[in-house]
Amino acid sequence: MRSGTLDLHVTELCARHAIRRAEGRGRAVVVRIRHRDGRVERRLEVRIPPVRGQVSYFVALHEIGHLVGDGRSGRRLEKEAAAWRFALHEALVEPTDATRRRIGRRLRSYVTWAERRTRRRTPPHIPPATDPFWELLAWLER
Repeated sequence: MRSGTLDLHVTELCARHAIRRAEGRGRAVVVRIRHRDGRVERRLEVRIPPVRGQVSYFVALHEIGHLVGDGRSGRRLEKEAAAWRFALHEALVEPTDATRRRIGRRLRSYVTWAERRTRRRTPPHIPPATDPFWELLAWLER
């Protein structure tokens, strides 16, 4: 599928969920605007580069998943896995083996991040071996 079609799909998802799309490195943010009259407005914004291929397409869907997908209130590794599940579910195309493995490397980097911080006073949560997180990671890395 052409990158223009994939980019259009990202734009349509943003419109459907009232997400402002901005240029930038992959990042999802909730912007809170305080008005002088005391009102607080909440806007969803995703900063993503233009879709050039499958990887950037899945990264864009992943960032949208952080804002509107299931599992947004979980712990860090759970939130990352939930956003990747959203991306895989919403995608118009199946990821190629190379794209799937690149997604796996990104998710694995969060496991490495958590493992390096296990000796902290409040270490990050690493899901137990029976958690579906590991099944997703194994599928992405195969």
